[in-house]
Amino acid sequence: MRRRALFAGVLAAPALARAQPASTSAPIWAPSRPVRLVVGFPPGGSGDFLARLLAEPFGRALGQNVLVDNRPGAGSNIATEHVAHAEGDGHTLLIGGNFTHAVNLALYRRLPFDPVADFSAISQLTDLPLIYTVRADSPVRDLADLVRRIRTEPGRWTYATPGNGTPSHLAGAMLAKVAGAEMTHVPFRGGAPSLQAVLAGDVQILVGTPPVALPQIRGGSMRALSLTTAKASPVIPGIPGTEEAGLPGLDINGWWGLWAPKGLPAAARQRLFEVTRDTLALPEVRGKLGGEGLQTFASASPAAFDAFIQREIPFWAEVVKTAGAVLE
Repeated sequence: MRRRALFAGVLAAPALARAQPASTSAPIWAPSRPVRLVVGFPPGGSGDFLARLLAEPFGRALGQNVLVDNRPGAGSNIATEHVAHAEGDGHTLLIGGNFTHAVNLALYRRLPFDPVADFSAISQLTDLPLIYTVRADSPVRDLADLVRRIRTEPGRWTYATPGNGTPSHLAGAMLAKVAGAEMTHVPFRGGAPSLQAVLAGDVQILVGTPPVALPQIRGGSMRALSLTTAKASPVIPGIPGTEEAGLPGLDINGWWGLWAPKGLPAAARQRLFEVTRDTLALPEVRGKLGGEGLQTFASASPAAFDAFIQREIPFWAEVVKTAGAVLE
């Protein structure tokens, strides 16, 4: 029924456009200068990968250059604060996620921005599953083996993440909590540095995003133990979810989204939403994201994304509380 209704709407659209007087049609918003996509991680991580993948098709659709602006640090709070205080005219956008707009609200005692009031939500972008991995020469064979070892060797095991407050941080903390084991968190300023620390043998476990971990797993230098989600992902074949891996009480799955500062005009918000939705539907974009272990999830509308965020805030507050993680 829905497909038939959409098809009928497509057929009717040209006739409606011809019937509509030109003088009453609303102008389509377009940026007047280059647009900046701000991301809170350095080059080499999943956020940077996503931003650079979207920049070119965004630019084509908007008729302006779209530049990636990396501002790493403080669990993406530096980038988020920068966008929160920027002019809400559609020329500065944030690629953030559940960490910037739900996790950090509960994780940090003080934030220099309001993740709801200071932003205009545009759309969800993708999911963000994570992977528990170790070096290929590690004695750890699978997730159950890791849990057994960290239970019998408390204080010895460390896990690397892209930073405090990231989904990787909470996935590591929740692993320790659910397993009843002790691990030490070692945060880095991005996915690439955290990966290098594990490859160098400085940290034993990587809780990595798919764009960071999968190339190393496929290349044979890292061994995947499990996803952080209960179920396996259709775009990450061969890696079990936590249920299959023997730890069914663990289920952590983040997501990426797009925001502008507050005060964004309605026409700009709608245009940016449409460009985002259409870009995520491009076969080449979906293919590249799927190849990196990410599934596209465009929101039905900006309002739907707003509602989604409101539901996510209490969920991640409970995850932070359960994990026992608090930062200044």
